[in-house]
Amino acid sequence: MADQIAGRFLVATPLIGSPPFARAVVLMLEHDESPTVGVILNAKTQLLVAEHLPLLADAVSPPASVFLGGPVSTDTAVTLGASGTADFLRPTPLGNIGILDPEELPDDLSGLRVFAGYSGWDPGQLDDELEQGSWWVLPPDRSAIFAPDTSHLWQHTIKSAPGTIAFHTTFPEDVSLN
Repeated sequence: MADQIAGRFLVATPLIGSPPFARAVVLMLEHDESPTVGVILNAKTQLLVAEHLPLLADAVSPPASVFLGGPVSTDTAVTLGASGTADFLRPTPLGNIGILDPEELPDDLSGLRVFAGYSGWDPGQLDDELEQGSWWVLPPDRSAIFAPDTSHLWQHTIKSAPGTIAFHTTFPEDVSLN
């Protein structure tokens, strides 16, 4: 299953109702025998990159906010970038996208996002969650990874999904209000 998840989007189903994973779209960076790792693409915070990592302020893709990558190590910055020449600290199966050293950014950077922390699962944990129907594994939309507006990324991602997943775009955030 590792080759089917790394480099893809992990999208929260309506079964996940609590932050930070409610309506989350996670770019999966790694899924193998070791812990699974990804970053939430649509969890923008009020923190500004310029205030916390001023050296990255001019390179970061808009919006210039720090995103919450997930609940693990939130005091650590994860820099996801797109480059054709970078020596990535952690490459993804997407080719030119991976985790970069924030002190050695490549000249041909075409996208940069800063995350506070990351999303992580122990071995077998994500597989169990997938069996329970908590997540959809969908093809990545490369343009969404560094999109300036991620507020509707969950709806956009499932709207273009195969099968009946698209029907969930109208699922209310709070079912008690339905």
